[in-house]
Amino acid sequence: MSEVDEIGIRGIPKESKLLHLGDWYRRPGQDWRVVCYFHKQEKGNFRKALPIDLLPTLVAGTHFPRSSTENKVQGWTETIRLPERLEWQKLHFRDLPESLKRSQELSEQFENCFIYRICSGEKTYWLPVSELARILFFHSSEVTRAAIYQGNIWQLGKAQEEDWVGEIELSSNIPVRYMNSLQYRKFFAWLFFVSEVEGSFCSIFQTINRNAIDIEGAERWTFDFIPPDLSNCEISIAGFTGSEHEWNHVYIREIRSISGLRSPDLDIVYFSHPDDDILLEKESEEKQDGKPPKKNLPPVNIKELDPENKPKASKRRYQVKLGRSGLNFDVEPDTRRNPRHVKALPPGVEPELDELEEQPPEELASMQEGNDHGKGPRADVDNLDPPDLIDAPEKLVFFQAMLQKLEDTYNWKIESQLGDVPKKRCRSLHLVGDRFRRYCHAQITRDKSTTIQILEIELTSKTNKNGDVEPESLSTLFFRASDTTTTYLRILDELMTSYKDEGLKAMSWKRKFNSQKTAVCEYLGHPDNKIKSEQDALESWVARAAEKVLGM
Repeated sequence: MSEVDEIGIRGIPKESKLLHLGDWYRRPGQDWRVVCYFHKQEKGNFRKALPIDLLPTLVAGTHFPRSSTENKVQGWTETIRLPERLEWQKLHFRDLPESLKRSQELSEQFENCFIYRICSGEKTYWLPVSELARILFFHSSEVTRAAIYQGNIWQLGKAQEEDWVGEIELSSNIPVRYMNSLQYRKFFAWLFFVSEVEGSFCSIFQTINRNAIDIEGAERWTFDFIPPDLSNCEISIAGFTGSEHEWNHVYIREIRSISGLRSPDLDIVYFSHPDDDILLEKESEEKQDGKPPKKNLPPVNIKELDPENKPKASKRRYQVKLGRSGLNFDVEPDTRRNPRHVKALPPGVEPELDELEEQPPEELASMQEGNDHGKGPRADVDNLDPPDLIDAPEKLVFFQAMLQKLEDTYNWKIESQLGDVPKKRCRSLHLVGDRFRRYCHAQITRDKSTTIQILEIELTSKTNKNGDVEPESLSTLFFRASDTTTTYLRILDELMTSYKDEGLKAMSWKRKFNSQKTAVCEYLGHPDNKIKSEQDALESWVARAAEKVLGM
């Protein structure tokens, strides 16, 4: 994988800032292009049409060339909880308050572009429809093309589910490297197994066919789609506010992350790929006739994307790390690689599935679809950041603070107790250091006839195979049951039990079991560090927990 310190787009002058995305157009026999509006200090505002393959890189407010992969941005930043979808109002850019308008001399060219007007508290937020689609779907050129040119997920792969277990075999069009990314596995699980999300993805193609118009022999289209229900999700945003009497209006240039997305209702999702073929390292060495294994050449160093020329029609692609956006779910999906043709990997050995980098270093690449007459290497982007959760050891204490805030705010009677998780078939996962892992069991008396129970498990940090320290992630369980003394203990037993034959590991909720033993059960993800202050994170968690309690 190629990680770079600087990457630009050929034809875009240095230090140019992307302001807006405008209409799309397509000439006969050509692909779709999106008109982009830039600003450069010496040049002023200007427009440039770019292939839709570049949409994953086109974030308003970005200066080109990109000089960092970190998700840092200047301007107004905050986190907001989205109201019910029925309260959103779809308008046009011409309806923006005057102090939020930019590029006035070019504004008539994009004044018909769609934008959501969202009221939350005392503020009004203006969210471009194209930016919402980017954070949800435009994470890769391959996925973007499937949405725009095919209008289905068949080009991406096929999926099936049985007895709370899902399987996805990605298409050979998708590089194997995507399967090794936890964030992309979560994204594909969400796309393939939540029907409303698949419908939203396919709506892009449908609206193109329905609403594109012919102007002087070329098709023209104003971007639109039907988003999935994001009611009560939280978005971390960057943008700017209005001036004077419009101070309470906020223009959202970029959604930096979104939390609370509905997770697939499955215990686990397995991923495979047609190109999977893993051999023992020892066996591979033997095939070299005693010679040392061939070492890979240095990874391709891509510093510029070429929007005009198509790349070679080769399966091998190079991923450029951008790392600008994150998708976080109400329950962290359990996704795993399930490669085919595995030949007896020894215990404790993780398969390395990265494709070989056999091409000499290149500085220029294209993200468009390859063809036989293409020039240069193919590239795609990796712009899904892993969730940045609050420090794991603090979550149990934070949970107790959340319970106290719930009790103070809603006048519910709440009782809680701490205990040690049981030692089951879980190796050492029942331990934190040299002591037992703790849990907190809470009972909320919502009204005279309703008691909601909650289980929160102590989490810690662990070292992965690369030597990096990462926090454990396990959602909070809310449920109703006929008793308050035994059901939660049975759920804890299942939590700490691994079922190797079924692929279910310890320290993971067994959804099928939980559903069978409870009247209702819901899962709630923890707040993350993209919420800037602990108080904001607490308020967010309390609001989302109250929504669960009231809805059960």
